[in-house]
Amino acid sequence: MARAPEQSMFTRSSILTGLVAGLAHTALAVLLWNHWFDDLFDLIAVKPLNGAYILLGMFLLGFVPALFYVGEKVKSPAAIIAVLLLLSGLGSWLAGPVRPPSAVPTPFALYILSWIGVVALAGVIGGFEYRRKQRATK
Repeated sequence: MARAPEQSMFTRSSILTGLVAGLAHTALAVLLWNHWFDDLFDLIAVKPLNGAYILLGMFLLGFVPALFYVGEKVKSPAAIIAVLLLLSGLGSWLAGPVRPPSAVPTPFALYILSWIGVVALAGVIGGFEYRRKQRATK
């Protein structure tokens, strides 16, 4: 019996949905960043690499979970990002705005600045969920 070719997670619809989700997460994160911290676009003008790092993270925190969900119907990355965004937003709202010279990061700043770890965690957990679903269908 011939085996059916495996579908790729990277379809046109999954990439388009990922782009939309990434842009939506970026827009929300920029609004929250500008509310709790200094203007992000001023930071980009003064420190473009720092600003690029933050913007890339804001985008990927929305893009990766949407790609997993649309491409493979894996829900855990979206749940991880949603819970961490909600908890970090709530924690920062309770802490209030932070203005210089304070060096204490709020939970939202930690969420955004440590986006590599958050995306990696979502990807690893999503990979486990994907493998579990694949074993269940065999």
